Amino acid sequence: MTCAWAPWETGPIPAPLASGPVLEVNLQAIVDNHRTLRRRFTGTAVTAVIKSDAYGLGAQPVAQALAKAGCGTFWVNDLIEALALRPAVPKATIYALQGLGVDAVEGFRAAGVIPVLAGLAEVERAAEAARHAGAALPVAIQLDTGLGRLGLPAGEVERLIAAPELTDGLDIRCWVSHLAAFDRPEDPLNDRQRALFEAWTARLPPAALSLAASACVFRGPGWHFDLARAGSAHFGVQTSARWQPGLTAAYRLTAPVLRIVELPAGRTVGYRGVGRLVRPTRVATIDLGYANGLPPAVTRGGAARIGTHAVPFVGGASMSLTMLDVTDLPEGLVQVGTRCVVFDTDAPIEPVADRLGVAPNALLTQIAGTTPKLYRATTGPVVPDRCQPDRAATAAAVSS
Repeated sequence: MTCAWAPWETGPIPAPLASGPVLEVNLQAIVDNHRTLRRRFTGTAVTAVIKSDAYGLGAQPVAQALAKAGCGTFWVNDLIEALALRPAVPKATIYALQGLGVDAVEGFRAAGVIPVLAGLAEVERAAEAARHAGAALPVAIQLDTGLGRLGLPAGEVERLIAAPELTDGLDIRCWVSHLAAFDRPEDPLNDRQRALFEAWTARLPPAALSLAASACVFRGPGWHFDLARAGSAHFGVQTSARWQPGLTAAYRLTAPVLRIVELPAGRTVGYRGVGRLVRPTRVATIDLGYANGLPPAVTRGGAARIGTHAVPFVGGASMSLTMLDVTDLPEGLVQVGTRCVVFDTDAPIEPVADRLGVAPNALLTQIAGTTPKLYRATTGPVVPDRCQPDRAATAAAVSS
């Protein structure tokens, strides 16, 4: 369920969304984060990873906001996601990160989607289809420099270098790789992967180079190459042990109070009496639970916010209900219908994710994928992605 866009700074939650939990998505913050990335990036263009429905935040509205701000290239998981995205950004370049999969090669051509080929077998399959069609097929090719997930490993890269005719019929737009330790800038594995990426691509046919994900944009120019594939940073999510300045959280999770009750000291609350009240307690039950992607472990030692006051969770979380201790709040501040804030710019997901031992994006996608969203509109002029003058040919290939 979504609602019409409204100004982020003011707008109340409109009906019928106001009756339940809502994840507000600040499209202006996403655009501002994109501009922050562009200011730091020394390559050709900052492109946007909006796979898995833009990490649950909504691929179509996010892409439209970024396209308005001048972002012309997007990365999704597969052809299905690309087909769903295409109507929202008809002129954009769209890459499918997971390769051909079981889809027909011509399906990518028909949709104007560029597959990121995941192995030598896919390279050969795509080249054969292109030769059969008598028309070059735009592709990117992923190189496995150390992550071990998708991409050509060393042996397949050497075969491709030794037999360049294997790519006959392919219009190679980009060589792609991904750092296994992107979140740990000091890890020597990063340097080994970068060196291998540079050595391989120096012997392969010329094309744009893409190694940098969000965290690499905040490193030196030596990590940038031609295209940045930024996902998390667009949403204001920190993905590195080294702080990434200038990013704003683009999400706000709130839920209304359904009931307030006074309970005596010694009373247990929650399933199996998981919480025991040590004092007479005023308990507010809110409309939020694990069905909205909130891990029950968040409630152990965690807190939400009502107004400017932190209020601790009590009694664990159920499927759609969670309880808060509001005993210490000023009289009249909380009542049925009052919205409490669980995550926003002042209460970001990273500390909670760290406490739970999960990646911040695991928490974001879990919540965003299951909670009704309200989109807050963007403002400001369109600012096209700049291109380095000495990389005009690469920029033209990327934007075509």
